[in-house]
Amino acid sequence: MKLNKMFLEERLKFIESKLNKDYRVNVSDLADDLNVSEVTIRKDLKELEEKNIAKRTHGGAIKIQKNIKELAVDNKKTINIDLKKSIALKASKFLEDDIVIFLDSGTTTYMLVDYIKKYKNIEVITYDLGIAYILSDFENIKTYLLGGYVDTKTRTLSSIDGLENLSRLHADICFMGTDAYDEKFVYSTSEKKGRIKRKMIENSNLSIMMTDSSKFGKTGFYSFNKCDEFDYFITEDFKSNI
Repeated sequence: MKLNKMFLEERLKFIESKLNKDYRVNVSDLADDLNVSEVTIRKDLKELEEKNIAKRTHGGAIKIQKNIKELAVDNKKTINIDLKKSIALKASKFLEDDIVIFLDSGTTTYMLVDYIKKYKNIEVITYDLGIAYILSDFENIKTYLLGGYVDTKTRTLSSIDGLENLSRLHADICFMGTDAYDEKFVYSTSEKKGRIKRKMIENSNLSIMMTDSSKFGKTGFYSFNKCDEFDYFITEDFKSNI
């Protein structure tokens, strides 16, 4: 529905409200909604970019988000449980007997454990204490836990030695999680975690991202991979090479 022509500040408030709701806006849609030219909308988006509210893209703009902060693992477990289970089910289609897996830390990759334990002669390499503890109950699975100090908030391990050991290990499949992602990159809240994630991706034959869309449109301290560099990118809607 078209609106009567607005003054600049009114238009900027309208566009900002759309960004807050939808994360992204389209030039032609805004021109139609506000009953102004696309040239005017582009000028408005430029002003919002100068105010650090939006980042212009081809044909529109996206909202600028502050870097997310790490949540405690117990808090993460209660968020989007059904979505995480659905994503894990889709990712489980890549499992088979006699493979080596890099399994990233996180509550989404944790959901994959119920499927992994059904297979024979599986080797899992992880830095997630919770995942390693659960898998240690199963004789059909060999679990390798990367060493390092314990992050009590995320219950993960990290160290220089652990990263060096990881550089010598190779896997058939890497199942990866992320703290945030946008149209180009996936992010971690810390460089140490990000470097571990990156090395797992580099040293696997097949890389699979597992994340729900609530993390889209957000950024983190450290980008560890491009979205389109994963072999498969699994969200609520299954996508390959997004």
